[in-house]
Amino acid sequence: RDVAWESRFDLMERRIEPRYAAECVGTPRREMQEGMIGGIRVRPVQNPYVRLKAAMKYRLNTWQSRNWKQWSPNLSHVRGGRRRYRIPQDIAPYKDELGEWHPPRISGRYKADVEKQYLMNSLPWVWSNDYYNQRLHIWDWEPRGLKRWYKKHWRKAQVDEALKRADEMIEDYRKERRQAKRLSWIETIVKEFAGNELAGPYIRQQKKPKL
Repeated sequence: RDVAWESRFDLMERRIEPRYAAECVGTPRREMQEGMIGGIRVRPVQNPYVRLKAAMKYRLNTWQSRNWKQWSPNLSHVRGGRRRYRIPQDIAPYKDELGEWHPPRISGRYKADVEKQYLMNSLPWVWSNDYYNQRLHIWDWEPRGLKRWYKKHWRKAQVDEALKRADEMIEDYRKERRQAKRLSWIETIVKEFAGNELAGPYIRQQKKPKL
């Protein structure tokens, strides 16, 4: 899935100007292939196949926010307004010279229009609060339900991983069990008469296994 890892400012340089085309003849029509990998959509893309009605033509011809030739992700109009706003400064609360906080200059209604302009130019909405820490896709959630439904497959994966190191694990286990055995009668007598320093290189050292 599309995971946010690049800088916001690098992404804004990859703007694709919106294009409009007549609707394809016949059904079913093929989905827009831009932003797709192997038939799976990884990023939103503006759909150029639209039927331009009178109301939409009016907005495209009159509104400065739909003037794609002069559109910029850093300075944007909203809906039918003539004033330009700075993005993202004007969509966040700001503090005046006296230290008083004020609500954003762009309300939530017009902020949604700016977000729509980003999406129509094939840009993700990079100014959302959780852009770099987005929620998991529903298909990536941990399975819900009784554990016995998926515990068998999880255990099988563990066994398959352990079998790859079977020879090494068997050798370590044999070595550990041998070191855990108590000293024989002869080893005990040699250790008592010769002492730990002299008998050390020749007598096995007993080690208890870690629990």
